[in-house]
Amino acid sequence: MRRRKFLAAAGSVALVSTCLAGCSALPGGDPDPTLNPNQAVKRVDAVLDDTFKAVRPELKWRDGPIRTTEGRNSFTNTSNGELTVGRTRYVRTKVSKEKLFELIKAVDTHWRREGFKVGELHPERPSFSATAPDGCTIKISVGGVDNVYFDSGVGAISPGHGFQLKGEEGDKFPKAPNGGPDYTPDVRDRYWST
Repeated sequence: MRRRKFLAAAGSVALVSTCLAGCSALPGGDPDPTLNPNQAVKRVDAVLDDTFKAVRPELKWRDGPIRTTEGRNSFTNTSNGELTVGRTRYVRTKVSKEKLFELIKAVDTHWRREGFKVGELHPERPSFSATAPDGCTIKISVGGVDNVYFDSGVGAISPGHGFQLKGEEGDKFPKAPNGGPDYTPDVRDRYWST
C-alpha cells in the first residue's frame, strides 16, 4: 500500500515538474522550437508564400506586421524560453461566395500535398488550419463582409530580452510588375469575383 502511494506521489511530482518546465507531458505535443526569431519570420513567410503560389489565378495581398508572443509558464508566470512568431496575410482580391469554396479546396489540396496535418473545416464562417511537421501552423479564415485572411505562426527560441525584428515594423505589400510596391487599394479580380 505504501509503495503504491509512493509511486502515485512520484508520478504526480514528475507530471508537475514537466508542466513547470513548460513542456508538454502528452505525446504528440508541439515540437520544441529550434529557430531563432529571424529564422521563424522566414519560416512563417515561406509557408504563406508557398500557399499563395499554389492558388491560381494569383491573389492580391498585403502582410500585417510580425507578432511575437513570449511563452509563459502557467504556474509561475515566468518566461519558458519560448516565443511564438506569427503574421497575418490579408487577401485584397475580392472573392465571391461562389468562388470561396474553390479557393478553400485549392488551399486544402496544397497543404495536404506538402505533408501538413489539416484540421476540419468550420463552415459557418469558413475557416480551417493546418500544421507542418516542424510545428509551423497556418489558418485560412473568412471574416466579416467576406474578408479572407491567413494566419501563420511558429515557435522560436526567445532571446531572453525585449527585441525588435528589423524591417517588421509595419505592413508590407507585394511588388507590382514594375518593381514598385503594389498599393492598389481596391482590386477586383474577374476570376475570383462574379
